[in-house]
Amino acid sequence: MTAPKSIYQLVEKFERNKDQYKHQDYNESQVRAEFVDPLFEALGWNMRDSSQVKREGRVSVWGRVKHPDYSFMVGRGTAFYVETKKPSINLRDSAESAVQLRAYGWSGNTEVGILTDFEEFVVYDCRVEPKTGDSANAARVWLMTYEHYIEQWEELVKYFSRDAVQAGEHRAILESKPRGIFGVDAAFLRDMERWRETLAKDIAKRNPNLNQRELNLLVQRTIDRIVFLRIAEDRRIEPYGRLERTAGEGRRVYEELKILFREADDKYNSGLFHFNPDSARASEADNLSMKIKLASAPLRSIIRELYPWQSLYQFSVIPADILGQVYERFLGKVIELSEDGQAQVTDKPEVRKAGGVYYTPTYIVDYIVENTVGKLLKGKTPSQVAKLRILDPACGSGSFLIGAYQYLMDWHLDYYQARLKENPNSNFNSRVRNIGTEADTNFVLAIEEKQRILLDNIYGVDLDQNAVEVTKLSLLLKMLEKEHSQAPEQYALMKIQILPDLGQNIRWGNSLINSDFYRGKDLALIDDEEVYRIKAFDWESEARGFGEIMAQGGFDVVIGNPPYVDSEWMTQYYPEERNYCTTEYRSASGNWDLFCVFIEKALNLCRDNGISGMIVPNKLGSANYAKSIREILANSNSLLSIRDYSHIPVFPVGVYPIVYIVQKYRPYNRHVLYERMHITNKKINVGERHQLDYQRYFSKSNDTWGIFSRIDNSQIVEKVQKNPALAQMADVLGAATVSEAYNIKPLIDEADNHDNFDIRMVNSGTIDRFTFLWGQKSFRYIKLKFEKPIIPVANETKLPRQRFKQAITPKIIIAGMTKRLECALDSDGKILAGKSTTIIISKQYKLKYLIGILNSSLISYYYKAMFGGNKLGGEYLRIGPLQLKTIPIRTIDFDKRRDVGMHDNMVNLVETMLDLHKQLPGLSGIRLDTVKARIESTDRQIDRLVYRLYGLTVDEIVIVEGK
Repeated sequence: MTAPKSIYQLVEKFERNKDQYKHQDYNESQVRAEFVDPLFEALGWNMRDSSQVKREGRVSVWGRVKHPDYSFMVGRGTAFYVETKKPSINLRDSAESAVQLRAYGWSGNTEVGILTDFEEFVVYDCRVEPKTGDSANAARVWLMTYEHYIEQWEELVKYFSRDAVQAGEHRAILESKPRGIFGVDAAFLRDMERWRETLAKDIAKRNPNLNQRELNLLVQRTIDRIVFLRIAEDRRIEPYGRLERTAGEGRRVYEELKILFREADDKYNSGLFHFNPDSARASEADNLSMKIKLASAPLRSIIRELYPWQSLYQFSVIPADILGQVYERFLGKVIELSEDGQAQVTDKPEVRKAGGVYYTPTYIVDYIVENTVGKLLKGKTPSQVAKLRILDPACGSGSFLIGAYQYLMDWHLDYYQARLKENPNSNFNSRVRNIGTEADTNFVLAIEEKQRILLDNIYGVDLDQNAVEVTKLSLLLKMLEKEHSQAPEQYALMKIQILPDLGQNIRWGNSLINSDFYRGKDLALIDDEEVYRIKAFDWESEARGFGEIMAQGGFDVVIGNPPYVDSEWMTQYYPEERNYCTTEYRSASGNWDLFCVFIEKALNLCRDNGISGMIVPNKLGSANYAKSIREILANSNSLLSIRDYSHIPVFPVGVYPIVYIVQKYRPYNRHVLYERMHITNKKINVGERHQLDYQRYFSKSNDTWGIFSRIDNSQIVEKVQKNPALAQMADVLGAATVSEAYNIKPLIDEADNHDNFDIRMVNSGTIDRFTFLWGQKSFRYIKLKFEKPIIPVANETKLPRQRFKQAITPKIIIAGMTKRLECALDSDGKILAGKSTTIIISKQYKLKYLIGILNSSLISYYYKAMFGGNKLGGEYLRIGPLQLKTIPIRTIDFDKRRDVGMHDNMVNLVETMLDLHKQLPGLSGIRLDTVKARIESTDRQIDRLVYRLYGLTVDEIVIVEGK
């Protein structure tokens, strides 16, 4: 690719006047106007369009530049920052310039950053945590000088043209993942957790009368207030360095902080700083913070770590959603008090069970917001949008509310800008302000407008009081983004209360439990801590805001990521809440999961024609316990779409999520949009898109949603389903949970004359297709007397007599956790089916006929299509009797010669397969290869016979086999 004429001219111009440009008097503004702007214009960027490139005003505070020169945008997000220097600075060796640029990129969570004076073009990996003292070449991945712009123009276009950046190609310049990558979110979480532990121990020690809830709240609020004031400084809402001065040597830090907090109470009108119980505010006044004692040393250390002298956090560019990600994980731990009053930080019980806290990725938040909030905004005016109410009933750190709030602000800004282009003197002038120049407009919403949108539209509830505080903080910080160009004294002159009080919008309470929870109980016997733990929340009777919304029919949009907690776990930790939900919600049936109840509650909270969208486990579509909520979603409401993320690593644990969008009205749509997401070249995109027939896939509430395998040819599933279920011709029984870890001993009645039996125990790991892996895994024989139970000594629980009868019955044993169905035959009745397995005892057909069908490729394909949401990890499926009972089995009409022939052929093939597997132990070399080849051949013959039995076409066989 040849460089454009403008690049030849720029290079020639710089070369010709190089001495002039490298003189100390030639400044950064000049190099940007003469060289940097034209360079990026040639790469396809419109440098005057603020939607593509934002120019941040340079603010010098204590001798430090606080904002990057350029933010190059993709959509609403920053792709990378560019920092310019005058050519008199040697960028190759300028460590200070490099660290400054990297600090912006690292804090702003961009992966790439560019440092340039046109003479040099330096690219840095901003994923690597910057540290004071780093050299100029630390995390540097590319350096080009102006002499090479022409010959290497193709590479510049490949990585940094606007088209390339929109496609994400700029990240490809980071060819390998270098050491030292530690994102700003991980670093800030590391520091906040250390601060929490330090403050918790000090506050608990000096204030022994505090209970555990009060201690957690005080620590959270102290950190929140300090962090907020520090961010406000970098955004020029507070005078820079004022917070740091409270931490000076010899000062009583907390006493000075309390002065700042009280001043903030007067200035911000926010619940974050609310100490006066007489003020007419929505939030409850904090009557503890001003009374406690706190040592100066820990506070001094925390405050100093927030400044550039000890850390490189650039709070002017750290996005609110990144702070939300930090806080989400921060909220996964709780401060507990020991009996002697010592404070210690530990994981919450639900977090221990889940293996950690995992923040919903921004791309999923954006998708849900776009397809719920975005859907309702179409064709509306700002006055109509002001009436929309958006709720997250389990808001956590506020990620979904931040996403919805940002979407609303972007929509309003676009609306106003479009009207101002038509009429510059429009009334909308007062709702925006220009932070650019007359020649280069850069409109942002006025702070009063951002406050109005936040108070009009955004609502949230959470059971964790600290989460409520964090959500408020996150939303306030989102509101203050781009406010750094407004000097603090200007707010005072304009008489603007900078922060709104969100006490009526973001509430502390249990979204699922109303006050009728206490029905029939003597309230006088319930202590305050029990009330705080349950925190019943009456949606209809809550004061301003929520009660009025429910009286008007409910919320317009309900979104979020609800907790994933099974009801068995709730029985251990929250038994009363579990019992309440089982009584009050249709979806709380069987061994239900909490996400099912939240889905039902979300729809209950929606007004008619309102929209709800959530990310939940794909077990919604396949688990037996979820059939009630499937009926509510698809039959009592109108399911609009499902986006399947179960094939990509959204969360680093065994959760395979889908996103559903549903509208609250009786279904009339004939199709549901289904999208399966894939990863291609490290990018998440739609791999498959189908308009699924509603009647075929979703109308039967008792059936699973057949969306977990390929949907190219859905008649395959329908063909298979024309046959009767396995349960009609066999007993399908779950094996009792018996662990090999128990010291199992038989009770032998020496007077009993029954013969002994040698029983082998197997479980999922020791069952293969058509065979037990006896001798290949560690087994042990168990000597049992006929009809005698065995007792696991560990818990003295008797093995039921019926369980032993199953052990001596010819049967098929099916593994409970495999990538496909794996069934083995116990012809002699000498196998004891262990933990998590299923046994099949035929009432009609030969076991060899049934096992041939069950082990076939077709039935595994069918199982994945119907129950693929029951994943346990990776591609491993949960396989149990509830699902296996429904497997359609091709019946045989023994009066028809063709049917009899296929039946007998299947039995013969299975007998061959069983014989071949018996030959495998002890074989090696050519003989082993020969037997394995015969097994594969027989397996293919069984598959072909099953295709004939179920009537599949050649095209359908190709789909089943994935070829």
